[in-house]
Amino acid sequence: MTLRLRLMAILGLSFTLLWGATSVWMLLDVQHQFRAALDERLAASARMVAGLIVQLPDSAASPSAPYSVLDAVANDGIACEVRLMEGGLVARTGNSPAGLAVPTIGYSTRTIQGEQWRSYTLEIAGKRVTTADRVDKRRALLRKIIVATVVPFLVAMIGGLFVLWYGIGSGLRPLERIRQALAIRKPDAGDPLPESSLPAELAPLVATINLMLERTQAAIDRERRFTGDAAHELRTPLTAIKTHIQVARLTCLDHSETATALEKAEAGVQRLQHTLEQLLTLARIEGPLTANAGEMASAAEIALAAINEIPAPARLRIVFEDLGGGPGMLLSPVLLTTALRNLLDNALRYSPANTPVVLRLTAAERDISFSVADQGSDMKQADIALALQRFWRKGNGQGSGLGLSIVEAIVKRTGGRFELIAQQAGGTSAQISLPAVAADNTTAGSPA
Repeated sequence: MTLRLRLMAILGLSFTLLWGATSVWMLLDVQHQFRAALDERLAASARMVAGLIVQLPDSAASPSAPYSVLDAVANDGIACEVRLMEGGLVARTGNSPAGLAVPTIGYSTRTIQGEQWRSYTLEIAGKRVTTADRVDKRRALLRKIIVATVVPFLVAMIGGLFVLWYGIGSGLRPLERIRQALAIRKPDAGDPLPESSLPAELAPLVATINLMLERTQAAIDRERRFTGDAAHELRTPLTAIKTHIQVARLTCLDHSETATALEKAEAGVQRLQHTLEQLLTLARIEGPLTANAGEMASAAEIALAAINEIPAPARLRIVFEDLGGGPGMLLSPVLLTTALRNLLDNALRYSPANTPVVLRLTAAERDISFSVADQGSDMKQADIALALQRFWRKGNGQGSGLGLSIVEAIVKRTGGRFELIAQQAGGTSAQISLPAVAADNTTAGSPA
């Protein structure tokens, strides 16, 4: 659950429960006050009728001629009946049911002719005055009051929840900006996150993140410097050892065990020297680009430069197929030549000596692709997944195990794609796809 949903659930549920409980309490109180007010109206009407009847002479009391004083009570929807203490009817309103009067003094709730009535009775001057109204009309009026109270509350509550949702989102927006800044941040970026326009609660968090980024960048820089410095320090003694071994081989005139040992020692030194060169290349890739990073060259020129870096005997096995690299399409030659050279060297190393290695150059609408295909042993899917790991070699391979890792790092640095594909006809194809720039400095495929 996201932080926004969690806050919405906690605050919204609390808001709903508290206001719901308050509303129930208010409705119960309104219902009680409403019933009390209606009961008081019945009592007031009965007292008013009783006061008027007392002022009239007894001769005016006739069942066939109801007192006109009851008309005011009837206009309010209240039924009224006046009887003598002996039970004789004095007067009643037209809406009064038969048998409304009861000998019980005060309030009473009865069912008369299938309808419930709420009545109030008092005795005065030998007469019994009863006023009443129907319970169902009371309930209908109470429902209208409840609806008039509840509907605005529900609208306000739902509107409040929407405002709460928007307010929580607005309050969390600085966190979302921090997340987006971290998401689009390049791995080698060393600049801190902006700390301006941040709430006071988030400023310490961003300051801590910046401190962590600074420490991480310092640790990465130390690792790069160590790799480069170690490789540089080892190059000179290795070169000297290699030279001495070559001199010793030249002075060894026979094919004795000494010559064989010197030959193996030279091969080991060459392998170690190759590993150091790859480590230096890897350090250069992961560090900042050099000043010539802005130079551009055509894809064909880069491919030919990579081929020329392969030793002459192995170079004869390379077949270059230019299937339309686009003479007007330019790429950065920085490190890309190294990537192609590593792919060619890897293909030549792991394919039979008498088979060709094909370097194919193709151009699509928006990018340029290089593929290096060999006819060596097929790589399984598990091998392809492991091949990009540093120092991994298939079987008893004689390489350093860094070549494909370097290629992947270079391709990522240049914003391209790199993948290994097992060919159906046998062998493996390593493919690089890179975004190209047109000769007029516009992105390939975009309008000039």
